[in-house]
Amino acid sequence: MLTISLKRGALIASLFFALNLTVVAGDPADTWYQIGYDYSQRGRNIDAFKWMLKAANADHAAAQNNIGLSYLHALGAEKNEKTAFSWFNKAAKQGLPYAQSELAMLYYEGRGVEKDTQKAYDWWLSAAKQEDEYAQFNLASLFLDQGDIKQAYYWFNRASNNNHPEAKLALEKLREKYVE
Repeated sequence: MLTISLKRGALIASLFFALNLTVVAGDPADTWYQIGYDYSQRGRNIDAFKWMLKAANADHAAAQNNIGLSYLHALGAEKNEKTAFSWFNKAAKQGLPYAQSELAMLYYEGRGVEKDTQKAYDWWLSAAKQEDEYAQFNLASLFLDQGDIKQAYYWFNRASNNNHPEAKLALEKLREKYVE
């Protein structure tokens, strides 16, 4: 039997998603986000959370994702999977693939929300189409669990092309088991 495990969301330096942006005069949410990000890089998670929350409340998608990460991993906030889910959902609906991938994992595992494999699939597919390598890897793993080797191979290959750290090994295992 071939076993490939699902891998959670993103690799997170200081557990905050870094968005390269130019701070634009007149858009305070970008400024608040950047201040929060800078604090997170210094390990000052409580200060980072405060500034990220300001940006998130102003509908800044990357900040909403980071607030979700803060609640999920208890960084600057008390761990709360339901609240994490809520923030990931807001960012995911704005089209942020990292948040879509995190939301999918919560649906898949039933953390902070009722388990729903179909919704996990839908969100992973949305993120995977935006070249999120973790969503691609997890989608491939889901297809493998369901016995759809062709789709699993396709998505592991896409994840590998996007430099997912375990996708090449997954492809090798698939080839050994199903091709050779």
